[in-house]
Amino acid sequence: MVLSECRQLLADKTIIEARLVHDFFSAGWGINFIDAEGNEYPITDTYGIPCSYDSLKQAENIVHQVGDCPVYVDSLFRFSER
Repeated sequence: MVLSECRQLLADKTIIEARLVHDFFSAGWGINFIDAEGNEYPITDTYGIPCSYDSLKQAENIVHQVGDCPVYVDSLFRFSER
């Protein structure tokens, strides 16, 4: 889903949160928006390929460009962050 579609879903109150997910393959961060039923909507480019951002801060900035919603960070490396 491209940014404009995410903005529309957030405006329609369909999206309730954003989850930032560590992308193991690119070593970057992906963004999935979640609706009330638990469905995930990843941010993609116009070809439908999920976008990956270089840093956590950059991914957070993209979420704030879409709108204000709770942001959760889901890292695959949580076990090493303790």
